[in-house]
Amino acid sequence: MSAHIVIDWLVQIPNPTPVQPEVGGDKILGLLNNVKWGAGVALVAGFFIGLIVWAGGRWVDHHRAGKVGVVMMLCAVAGAILYGIGWSLINSFAGG
Repeated sequence: MSAHIVIDWLVQIPNPTPVQPEVGGDKILGLLNNVKWGAGVALVAGFFIGLIVWAGGRWVDHHRAGKVGVVMMLCAVAGAILYGIGWSLINSFAGG
């Protein structure tokens, strides 16, 4: 009973369409594009640094460094997957 009341109440909340700010909208988008570019560079750098750490750990037979390198590479791959689907996911939520 109470779930139906809550759902009926939530349906009545208006959903405005997104509007670009009148002042500074281009600067905000430029900043977000720079952050997006920096995140992509950080993911690529993290993967290759993890590859170097993994190879160095295996080369000198230091197992902990090898494991840290593998974790760095896996985090970079997971971040790249989220980076790839994040834009379409956010757009689907924002667009309706």
